[in-house]
Amino acid sequence: MRILVLTPTFLPVIGGAELVLWEVYRRLATKHDVVLLTPRLSDVLLKHYSKSKTDYPVNFKVIRYEDKKTLMALRGHKISGGAIPPFSISAVSAVKKVLKDFKAQVLNVHYVMPTGLAGAIANTVWKIPTVLTFNGRDVPGPGVPPLWKYWHRFIARFCTDLTYVSEYCRDIIFGPQGRGVVTWNGVDFKKIKIKEVKPPRQTLGIKRKNFILFALQRLSKEKRVDVLLKSMRCIVDKIPNTEMIIGGTGPEKEKLIELSNRLNLRDKVRFTGFIPDAEIGNYFNLCDVFVFYSTYETFGIVLAQAMAFGKPIVSILSTAIPSVVKDKECGLLVLPNKPEKMAEAVIKLLNNKRLRKQLGANGRKRAESLFDWDVVAKKYEDVFFRAIKL
Repeated sequence: MRILVLTPTFLPVIGGAELVLWEVYRRLATKHDVVLLTPRLSDVLLKHYSKSKTDYPVNFKVIRYEDKKTLMALRGHKISGGAIPPFSISAVSAVKKVLKDFKAQVLNVHYVMPTGLAGAIANTVWKIPTVLTFNGRDVPGPGVPPLWKYWHRFIARFCTDLTYVSEYCRDIIFGPQGRGVVTWNGVDFKKIKIKEVKPPRQTLGIKRKNFILFALQRLSKEKRVDVLLKSMRCIVDKIPNTEMIIGGTGPEKEKLIELSNRLNLRDKVRFTGFIPDAEIGNYFNLCDVFVFYSTYETFGIVLAQAMAFGKPIVSILSTAIPSVVKDKECGLLVLPNKPEKMAEAVIKLLNNKRLRKQLGANGRKRAESLFDWDVVAKKYEDVFFRAIKL
């Protein structure tokens, strides 16, 4: 099968959506001919989110184009409330150009905004079966114009099939009966080792008797690490021998360090920066509880990772998180914007080792059955074969 993939961002930028593409297509590329088409990365993205290519080797062809022509350039776009969609005209031209040499049998478009228009045209004009994948900030939610929901539905009408990274993505756009397939995101269970190879506790100078909370995410505003820090202040007041490790990097890093200092958490919170893929397991194995406070997630790969390592999770009742982490089964979910509630849930787990183990074991079972990358890649493959036959 010849698969053309269109996405607005890809490696070396690292985020949830980029990891999905890398994990799925490095597997499919072992059996199929894959070409991935994506714009050249901006200097801002490269500065804050770019990582070494050696950590994420690519076994398929990547073609980059200049994304200069877009409806975002239209006058009134910023005040239209989403009435003018940010579709990329450059993406349409790029797909047409690639199709001249690469005779794709199916096109997989990630994100309706800004690349969905290219998918709809490819499907209806050039007769290339197109599978549209909904994920990331493409899906209606905080910070996303409400009118985009109607553009999502409009573009979907002109695509052969649809996939979603979570039930939340499908339900918020089309409802539970919406057409298409929930493919989920995943975890590479071949890399999951339930023991510390190089204990970071010693490297970080953390006492063995101390409890460890681990948080992993981009350090950007929507991830609300500031709320985690405020909850940590409450936790330390009740259980002083608790420390928090915050992994990840991003534009909010300096502000978060300043906030940590203002909360007198200098000796209780450690910012590690970006954690290489090969070392992430050590931190999951080290922690007693994984904490996550993002207010906008369409899946949350780090949640699946924590579950795969058998760790209990404390997070919030927001967007896709409840469909990934079952409340009171795999973790404890609290109402958003209440740091004290987050702290109460963490304290409850730190005081109950048996509950921590039970929630962690339940999460591991759920991750094995739903969130294995091999299973996810097979779901994509099945959808593509079906699209070709339709």
